[in-house]
Amino acid sequence: MSPSPFPAFPVSQITIPSNPVIKAAYTYVKENCSECTLNHVLRSTAFGLIIQKKFPPFAGIDTEAVVISTILHDMGWATTKSLISSDKRFEVDGANIARDFIGKEGDGSQWDKHRIQLLWDAIALHTTPSIAQYKEPEVAATGLGVMGDFFGPNIPLPGNIITVEEYKEVVGAFPRLDFKEELKGIMCGLCREKPETTYDNFVSEYGKTYGLDGKGTGKEEFAKQCEQRNFVIGFQASLDALAQYEN
Repeated sequence: MSPSPFPAFPVSQITIPSNPVIKAAYTYVKENCSECTLNHVLRSTAFGLIIQKKFPPFAGIDTEAVVISTILHDMGWATTKSLISSDKRFEVDGANIARDFIGKEGDGSQWDKHRIQLLWDAIALHTTPSIAQYKEPEVAATGLGVMGDFFGPNIPLPGNIITVEEYKEVVGAFPRLDFKEELKGIMCGLCREKPETTYDNFVSEYGKTYGLDGKGTGKEEFAKQCEQRNFVIGFQASLDALAQYEN
């Protein structure tokens, strides 16, 4: 068996599994995403394993499914544009890409419909913790691993679930590079390139705050577009229109 592409974590006492399908997922991200995104998903994977080890509700969960979900969770940011749709949220793109990946690389006898649906749900819902936390624990664990990369030791979970020492070890293994700026660029790019996928979720806040280029360009016009597609106003107007049929 070829050596693991992942480092050891003597402080955290975790091991990122490296079976053939996990290594293939790692290679797939490396080939189709930026180094910054690759490091983000690997940090998220490590933080997810730290949380899983310490958080009782995650005892006995399908670690392989969680690791693959976390490694592939941001394929919707792929630099290989042929992988990306023109009309779907980046989370849905990522979930669809991961499902196709498992269809090609996964062992069909081990990846039944339920496990594939777990993978899809975990990725599609990783930015929606208010729903993911009520799904299967694998779905919740994927989202919390990603959250770990944004909150580190300050993650809102009981106890000292990610210590400062563990945080430093993970970031030392997979440096942040320019993640903060790249994230802004990706989100603003989504607002620019497929705005219809952003109006009903947090991504639109990037466009309204930083514009369509991350530097403020077009933010006023984008904010107007968001307001015109305000779901609350739209729902209320629709109910008003339906009232004529009810008298």
